Amino acid sequence: MAIFLDMDLSILGASEAAFDAYEAGVRHEYRDVPDAALRAGRSQILQSVLARDRLYMSAWGRNRFEAKARKNLQRSMAALA
Repeated sequence: MAIFLDMDLSILGASEAAFDAYEAGVRHEYRDVPDAALRAGRSQILQSVLARDRLYMSAWGRNRFEAKARKNLQRSMAALA
């Protein structure tokens, strides 16, 4: 089950291009939400994710995705500022 859940979050640890495309998709999904509200809400979500000790449940997920995911999430936070 841990690997299944880690695969669900694998996009967070994908290449910058893939992660950026995912982020663009999120923005499109919430296209009716004003920019300021989206930035505030998304920032809260990203902060809570980054505050976790571990993003991935399995050793496999942590070894494969954790470092890149944290970098991608930090880049996203910076873009929202």
